[in-house]
Amino acid sequence: MRRALALVSLTLVLALAACTGLPTSGYVNPGRGPQTDDTQAFAFVPDGPQDDAAPADIVEGFLRAGSGPADDWATAKTFLAPGTQWDPRASVTIDRLADRRATATDDGTGVTVSLATVASVDSSGAYAPAASGTAVNLAFALTQIDGQWRITAAPDGVVLYEEVFPTVYQSASIAYFDPTWSFIVPDVRWFPRGFVASRVATALVDGRPSPWLAGAVRSAFPDELSLVGRSVTLSSSGVAQVQLPPAALSLDRTTLDRMQTQLARSLVTAGISDVQMTVEGTPVTASEVPVRVTRVDPSPAVLTTAGLFGSLTGDTVEAIDGLSDAVESLAPTAVELEADRSLAAVRTQQGPVASALADGQTFLLDDRPGLIAPSIDAEGAIWSVPSNAPNQVRVITAEGVPRQVGNAWPDASEITAMQISRDGTRVAAIVTVSGTREVWVAGIEREGGEVTLGAPHVLSFSQQGAFDLAWLDDTSVGVLVAVDGGSLLRELNVGGRGTESAAPDGARTLAAGSTSVRVLDDSGRLYSRRGSSWTLVATGIRVLAGQQGTTS
Repeated sequence: MRRALALVSLTLVLALAACTGLPTSGYVNPGRGPQTDDTQAFAFVPDGPQDDAAPADIVEGFLRAGSGPADDWATAKTFLAPGTQWDPRASVTIDRLADRRATATDDGTGVTVSLATVASVDSSGAYAPAASGTAVNLAFALTQIDGQWRITAAPDGVVLYEEVFPTVYQSASIAYFDPTWSFIVPDVRWFPRGFVASRVATALVDGRPSPWLAGAVRSAFPDELSLVGRSVTLSSSGVAQVQLPPAALSLDRTTLDRMQTQLARSLVTAGISDVQMTVEGTPVTASEVPVRVTRVDPSPAVLTTAGLFGSLTGDTVEAIDGLSDAVESLAPTAVELEADRSLAAVRTQQGPVASALADGQTFLLDDRPGLIAPSIDAEGAIWSVPSNAPNQVRVITAEGVPRQVGNAWPDASEITAMQISRDGTRVAAIVTVSGTREVWVAGIEREGGEVTLGAPHVLSFSQQGAFDLAWLDDTSVGVLVAVDGGSLLRELNVGGRGTESAAPDGARTLAAGSTSVRVLDDSGRLYSRRGSSWTLVATGIRVLAGQQGTTS
């Protein structure tokens, strides 16, 4: 069935601001040798200690030298007195340039550095934002050696300005499987540029998923298996080789294929396109397994003001066989579709949550007051929760059988929006804690028929005005925010930094597209963004549906 729909075209150009790094050092352009995974485009070359520098200057120089990880931070170590122990790999503290202050004691033997932190990265490379205004004081001890001040005690880890951090560290994703071995789930980490591929391989083979995600994903690599040599080498033909112990040869082919898949999907994010597992120099026979895609159908699913539901294609709305009539009968205010479009989760005009099935059936699932828009998980169950009771999340089958979700959003007093990731392993939400809206993500843990959320991981500590949320892709969550009468789109990386841009005025609903972001405003205008421009796609739209991927 094809249904006519008037379309209007409009392009809105958004201004983009660029950030530049600090001019605190020069750059070099290293070549790529045959036995390294060095993918950096340039490197900071920080200065060593200056003669007759004051204690505060020595400490500040030491901190700046954290931008030079070459040779295990060799330059930074020249600021240390002989025998001083310091582990630069322990963590990264990311701070603001304008707020860093170093204060020395009268005798010069102590320096305290005060920081306003933005985020941190732990020893495994996991990124965590800091609450706004978080202050940290770092204490250093110094002594004079041959008339020159040197550091005798320093906190482990490095400190980098937020502008410098992404030029010194590079993000990569450690690839895990969902519990059904159907999807690849990325766990974003940050490593010093230069040997990112080796760090990625070590994190995958010898490490564990980030704590908040650990209970929701699986790895094919046995716990007792360790990387040999802790490095990735390139063969003469340009294939990255990952060396495993002889015990790998006793593993079955399915396990080896899954291991190969995880390695390939992980290392491609570090710039490695071809990878091979080896044991004592001999290639291990293994190939990648097929995994389900998480992209979204290119056609948005909408409900028009005329009450027609379906896929918007060109200038028409095409009905989804069986499902459209069922959705329309529920008079929806919010809709989310399962990947194969055989099921829709619906919040009705009266407020309850219901399911609509492709055979035309509908089921009332949840009639508690104040329900937010529902979401569908990878098992075809519908998640529902009242806005004033975040810990009362229910997972309900399409036919109406409910289960309570354990450990749902602890300490939150309100929940504004919630959506399941398309791989089914994670859930993101806008919650209110102590009067402040924040964006959280949690792993979905399943065992023995029970569903529990892992400890929440904060994506953003302060999102005042946030009102809608959607997974844009596997590693980013979009948040619509109302600020000073305008609309903003904040894109938060699950494991990294975020961006902010203008959204169409009056935006009220956000959804992911196949290669775009979609927004519906409060006048029924549907916009799509590609790059930095918003284009008006359609008018007369009442509901923009979320989608849990596609089968194509």
